[in-house]
Amino acid sequence: MDCTPYPFHKLPFSDLFCSYIRQEDSLSPFFSANPFNEESIREYSDGFRFAGDRETSVELLRDFQEQFGARQPTYDQIDRLADPEAVAIVTGQQLMIYGGPLFTIYKTITAILYARRWEVLLGRPVIPVFWLADEDHDFPEAAKLGVLTNSDFQTLELAGDDLDVPVGRRLLGDDFERFRAELFDLLPETDFSEPLKGVLDRFYKKGVSFRQAFGSLMLHLFGSEGLVLAGSDTPEIKQAVLNPLLNSAEKHREVFQRLEGQSRDLEASGYHRQAVVQSSNLFFLDETGGRQKLDVENTTWSTGNGESWSSPELIKQISETPERFSPNVFLRPLVQDRLLPTLAYVGGPGEIAYYAQMKALYSGMDQQMPVILPRFSASLIEPAIDRILEKLPFEAGDFQNRIEDLESAYIEKVDRLDVETLFTDWKEQVSTITSKKVEQIKTIDPTLSTAADKAGTLFENELNQLKGKVYKSMKREEEIQLNRIRRIKENLFPDNGLQERSVGFLCYMNKYGPDIWNRLLELLEDQTPDTHKLIRL
Repeated sequence: MDCTPYPFHKLPFSDLFCSYIRQEDSLSPFFSANPFNEESIREYSDGFRFAGDRETSVELLRDFQEQFGARQPTYDQIDRLADPEAVAIVTGQQLMIYGGPLFTIYKTITAILYARRWEVLLGRPVIPVFWLADEDHDFPEAAKLGVLTNSDFQTLELAGDDLDVPVGRRLLGDDFERFRAELFDLLPETDFSEPLKGVLDRFYKKGVSFRQAFGSLMLHLFGSEGLVLAGSDTPEIKQAVLNPLLNSAEKHREVFQRLEGQSRDLEASGYHRQAVVQSSNLFFLDETGGRQKLDVENTTWSTGNGESWSSPELIKQISETPERFSPNVFLRPLVQDRLLPTLAYVGGPGEIAYYAQMKALYSGMDQQMPVILPRFSASLIEPAIDRILEKLPFEAGDFQNRIEDLESAYIEKVDRLDVETLFTDWKEQVSTITSKKVEQIKTIDPTLSTAADKAGTLFENELNQLKGKVYKSMKREEEIQLNRIRRIKENLFPDNGLQERSVGFLCYMNKYGPDIWNRLLELLEDQTPDTHKLIRL
């Protein structure tokens, strides 16, 4: 493996994200610290105070790991969290089938590596934590898996009902065996295929929840690095994070004003808002387990299915049954940071944009907004792709363009031989020479002039045949190159998107072995996520 930096601005990343990477002054009011500046991190660390109850959190985290078969390094890290000086670097995402795309790995590796680095930098325990977004209910997204085969990119989708049940609670059902069979049929057969199937089949099987399967796989891959898992969808944890849930209801007008005010300031600074600010940041879990959006008008709260409460009634119900309430995208980080002493959150471009709207909300909830650390971003370049990439007049980022535009650009870029001019000139020279030679032969024997003319005609016919062969050879070479363009694009930008957002990470485990992520950890150990990485396998 080797790693080459590549600028974010040459890839499809937002202006906000690119500005954040450059740490432009226009964004500094929206964040708490510069993640690339050691002095800024030290200063933030010195002023960090955990808003939750550390002893309770440690106990809940130990209990939470049991369902995933956690090993001793994970429990050792949880014990270290009991230290009043200990902090966490947190990342997380929705519980996607078979672990989801490559960015799952990049997020986790970033958290692990920066926990190591900042422990040395700060002289305090720093623990990597993966937050299982077990309350999100976007099942269509969680049920998709992108697969790179030997010939193309395909997306598999697990069937499911349209209930808004939190994905973490969903069980792998009747359609799972069909999904599994299709996946293993698509994956190229390698020396690593059977061991990979064995690993996946240990965790993903009918009747197992998405949360248990995803979490177990993550600890299988990174448990030896001391990765800790966390989530919020248990009654005990909901009780521990009650404060932000209550505040969201009690201060809903202030919460709205703070979020909306900062979002407008963000737009005034020339950036986009990632999400629309709503009157409420809570969901209600109904009797079926469905996650219903709570809306508030004046002092009346209601769901789409007809349930309603006055503000005092809602606050009372949250206090008594917090497990029935669920945070939205803005409230979830505050719930997370009430359970964990979050020094930093590792996020992708979209998450960083969410956080850009949130600093005022944190201060309104009497919590500290963590340092927002960009995750590593990378494109894995396989040896076969690297070889043909060198034969084309493009750089890696060019392949984000439409295939038609790439093909047109290739035709314009290549130094194509002007076949017509070459053979026209050749024929003219042959004709001139032939005419002179025929006249010379006539002086020797006039009866041979016809044979001489015929020789000239035969030579011209040979040139015509050769021209046809040259055209055919050029067409074949052109088609080879155009096929290479299509193959590279499908590998680096499948479905016209970034590889890291589309391709299931298990595809690379299948080709390059189960230790590929350990090798990636080593490769990125001294890197920073301030550029995209082109990683040649």
